[in-house]
Amino acid sequence: MLPLWPNQLLVTLGAEHIAVLHRTGITKKVLAQRESAVEANHEYAWQNTLQTLERLVTELTVPSNTNIYVNLASDLVRYLVLPATEQSIGYADKLGYAKAAFREIFGAESLSWAIQFDDAAPSKPTVCVAMDQGLLDGLYALAAKRGLSLTSIQPYAIKAINTLSTQLRKISGIVVIVENARLILATLQLGTCTQLRAQPLSTDWQNQLPELLARTELLEEEVSRNVAVYAPAYKTSTLNPVQDWQIKRLGLSGKHSEFAKAYAMLEVMA
Repeated sequence: MLPLWPNQLLVTLGAEHIAVLHRTGITKKVLAQRESAVEANHEYAWQNTLQTLERLVTELTVPSNTNIYVNLASDLVRYLVLPATEQSIGYADKLGYAKAAFREIFGAESLSWAIQFDDAAPSKPTVCVAMDQGLLDGLYALAAKRGLSLTSIQPYAIKAINTLSTQLRKISGIVVIVENARLILATLQLGTCTQLRAQPLSTDWQNQLPELLARTELLEEEVSRNVAVYAPAYKTSTLNPVQDWQIKRLGLSGKHSEFAKAYAMLEVMA
């Protein structure tokens, strides 16, 4: 008989780092956790990521029927935002629009990508994400091989924005999400995302931020000079002021504050 409340495996998957947490389904008691750097693969970043994930699953002796929840770091995902339209567009037409937009930006490489987008009203912009189809196929194959249930695959930045939605509902300005290898800048107008960009993370991302904000202001019209920063791995760091910008910190309270730095990106799944 299958368990009514299967165990859960929470995974943050990146091209440079992986963190996994194995816990019970009902009480959410942590059974084990592992984190690992990923050896660089400049041609197919996701291949070594999958190999490292399979090794960690083996080390944790994850039982069959465990539910897996995967968040993809932004070094494995590409983003763009389609502008609002005056008329409703069907799924197939919007998918074709998104594919054309990705190809215009990223070239023929995008032809092998899986593309997803939110179900936005015509009057609102549509956030689109793309990832290698080979990565998705590999995740499903790994789950099938181990007898596991792949319950969810989501870009980390999108999951973070959704988890913080109550705090972001009326925000106009820039939301900065600090990952292990990328800095995400999402432009919001009254809580609606109108632009989403990913930048490589420097050693000192706070010194990197003023230049990125200035560049965003040049590229976009009517950007409110408000910045909300979600940096779960840097909770004890004081946010540096940026001239002419109002900065505040976003965060999750309670049990979410218990994660060590290497596992900090898992807190949006807790």
